[in-house]
Amino acid sequence: MATPIASSRPAFQQKDLMTADRGRRMLGVCGMHPDHQEALKKNRVVLAKQLLLGELLEHLLEKDIITLEMREHIQAKVGSFSQNVELLNLLPKRGPQAFDAFCDALHA
Repeated sequence: MATPIASSRPAFQQKDLMTADRGRRMLGVCGMHPDHQEALKKNRVVLAKQLLLGELLEHLLEKDIITLEMREHIQAKVGSFSQNVELLNLLPKRGPQAFDAFCDALHA
């Protein structure tokens, strides 16, 4: 019978570490940083009321933050507030560069 190597971790610990590591990697690839999500959440009402989407969407499209289909989906909503809310719903799912691209577009 083989004896376990002293430096090896139990299987359940390795699995937990692999899951945590995968979560971090996925955040880096797929998700927006939690601090950026929080900033969007705290400013959600002000942004939903005041964003002017025309040029903003074009900047986000140029930076590959949104797709043409997403732009059309946003623009299909009735009223600027609803359109802005739809963009704010999409942004956190658009990757780690989405927040910076959004901020850059606001300053452009």
